[in-house]
Amino acid sequence: MDGTELANAGDHAALNFLNTLSAPWGEEIELLASGRDFLGWLMTIDLLDGAERARLARKFRAQDLDDAAAEARGLREWLRGVVSAWAGTGVVPAGVARRLNRHLAADSQYRQLTTTEAGTELVTRRRWTEARQLLVLPVAAAADLLAHADRALVHMCDGPACGIWFYDRTKSHRRRWCSMAVCGNRDKVRNHRARGELRTAPAAVRPAR
Repeated sequence: MDGTELANAGDHAALNFLNTLSAPWGEEIELLASGRDFLGWLMTIDLLDGAERARLARKFRAQDLDDAAAEARGLREWLRGVVSAWAGTGVVPAGVARRLNRHLAADSQYRQLTTTEAGTELVTRRRWTEARQLLVLPVAAAADLLAHADRALVHMCDGPACGIWFYDRTKSHRRRWCSMAVCGNRDKVRNHRARGELRTAPAAVRPAR
């Protein structure tokens, strides 16, 4: 699993947001350590395109972007508890909705016609007036998850201490791992070792009668 695969392991933008702090290799990996990281992550999961990322990096001061990233980290940890509780109960408390709605209210979208090689399209743009508006993007993803997703398909990787959440889009809905190449393979190794130890364990000595 490379950086891009890790960033998209959740198969839903809201879960990808939770996964910006995880430990699939045993040590915690922080993907939002700085404002630059935050912009890069938003682009990696297609919430920003490359041109918009570059424009915002020029528009806002590094400190303002770092402050937005710090706020995003706090929001992420709060949302981790929200998603965990919702996945179990399906309930979105009024206080959760109010906090998400406060962030969503900071959004400023408008639509424009644009001409591309594919023809004329109607696209959505945003007016970015402050760096903390970037939080609208993961918050909108979280709101979409809580409003539209099937909570029965929201799971955490079975890997010990991994911490990665995912939306199970497999046909069988039996996905267990963030990645078969990481936690899935590690589980196979553990099982193989356990079978080997069982085969080589000395037979129990029966007590004399």
